[in-house]
Amino acid sequence: MAVDRDWRWISWAILGIGGLILAGGLALGLGSLRHVLHGERADGEVIEIRREDDMYAPVVRFRLPGGEMQEVTDLASGAPDFAAGDKVTILYMPQDPRDFRIDTFDRLWFSAIFVTVFGAFWLLFGAVAWALSRGIDLAVVGEAAFAVIASGAGLIGAFVLMSAADLYTGGVRTEGVVLENRESRRNETESVRRADGSDVDRTVERVSFAPVVRFKTREEDREIEFHGRGGSQRAFAQGDRVTVIYDPANPIRARIVSFMDIWLPSAAAFAVAAVFGGAVWLSRRVRGFRR
Repeated sequence: MAVDRDWRWISWAILGIGGLILAGGLALGLGSLRHVLHGERADGEVIEIRREDDMYAPVVRFRLPGGEMQEVTDLASGAPDFAAGDKVTILYMPQDPRDFRIDTFDRLWFSAIFVTVFGAFWLLFGAVAWALSRGIDLAVVGEAAFAVIASGAGLIGAFVLMSAADLYTGGVRTEGVVLENRESRRNETESVRRADGSDVDRTVERVSFAPVVRFKTREEDREIEFHGRGGSQRAFAQGDRVTVIYDPANPIRARIVSFMDIWLPSAAAFAVAAVFGGAVWLSRRVRGFRR
């Protein structure tokens, strides 16, 4: 009974955290919805990509109904999602034109979806803890959780695969040059077993590199810079020539023509789906043999 009580408190704590994260995601979504429903529309142009340390912020200029030009800077991101010269639609609040959104799916909804999904995972783990507090068979709980993860990974994999296939079949190929390898560092804690059998935690610095590539579009001869997929090793050296494929309607949507850049994200998602789905199948099969 004490174990059940402990799991009940744990489940409520996890569910509370998940609920707060989910509420944050919904608040972000409602903020974007407010601009979609009540904001004024204006045609704008990205006049600059301002680099702030390792972040990239688009600077946008648009004209208000009275003829006044408004220049605003949107939130920075880890990789440039616009290029100077891009034409964009701005959604701004009439009472405060600096309260705005760039009318793209990523800028309007991606953050809200990401935070909401993250909160949903916390709720999933909270539901698992709650089920354990009710004495439900651990195998059944695990199967349900793994099935949800496998389904989510499969859906993500399908979406990413369709996007990659669309770019690969409909994109324009050209030559690009690697300007630099962008270096990212993060610290992780890992457990190491000593010779005497004891475990000790240590902090390890992980370094990853992402090539920054520049190319010119064939249609308008515009210079575009984008980031390739990162890795623990330098896959390219500065000055390397690479084949690039890009969307002529949105040139910043570009990839290096390689398995890692185009196909690896969907392959990784399907691998996760296969591992968790396979675990569910194996668990049900083993339980079936025991009956």
